[in-house]
Amino acid sequence: MRVLFLDFDGVLTKVAGEDEPVVLFEWLPLMSELLAPWPDVCIVVHSTWRYDHTDEELRELLGPLAARFIGTVPRGPRAEAIRWFLYSNPAIKDYLVVDDSCAEFPEDYSGPLVLCDPLF
Repeated sequence: MRVLFLDFDGVLTKVAGEDEPVVLFEWLPLMSELLAPWPDVCIVVHSTWRYDHTDEELRELLGPLAARFIGTVPRGPRAEAIRWFLYSNPAIKDYLVVDDSCAEFPEDYSGPLVLCDPLF
């Protein structure tokens, strides 16, 4: 199994400037397009949205990626929660973490991590 651990704010939604409106999930169509060649890649949400939304609500928010959604990491620091999810799901053979905050990951974090510019 291949998994994309996905954050929302700063990844699928640009962090708006002072006079800019926030456009929720504005990058979702692009993410869907980028993943299209790899239909076997599943999505696990590690965004703080997991604290305020049910799995079904998160699935709906993912729109075109909804069918790929397989769950969320548990509460807690992101890096630790992702490690726990990987440990608990040995079928995951390949994964990538996409986030906008290096502060969420310790310097010794050895997993594959793509950091997005939250303002882009």
